[in-house]
Amino acid sequence: MSTSPEFVAWFRSAAPYIRTFRGQTFVIAFDGDVIDEGNFTDLTHDINLLVSVGVRVVLVHGARPQIERSLKSKKLKSNFSNHQIRVTDEETLTCVKEANGRLRLEIEALLSMGLPNTPLAGSPIRVT
Repeated sequence: MSTSPEFVAWFRSAAPYIRTFRGQTFVIAFDGDVIDEGNFTDLTHDINLLVSVGVRVVLVHGARPQIERSLKSKKLKSNFSNHQIRVTDEETLTCVKEANGRLRLEIEALLSMGLPNTPLAGSPIRVT
């Protein structure tokens, strides 16, 4: 662990926030594009950091691009009401479930890795 004066100053400035938010619940919502853009691993590190200082985290993720890919791979077309709300028939629902299931596994796998290259590496992070 670093003991440089800059790190110590940063940690001291963060302490009141850690104390304030420990035990609180944060709801973090993001769309499926966040996962596709490649920076999602960094976000999972930030989420793991919040959990490690005692913040409870609830993730609410979208999956539109993943669902669209699943539908396209099965040569199915999406129907939307008012150009926003997906009309979901039985075949589409199967694709939605598959895409969300794969996405959930991917998110849980990334969260279960914890924080690499930190004293928290290898710490148990409960993913439910």
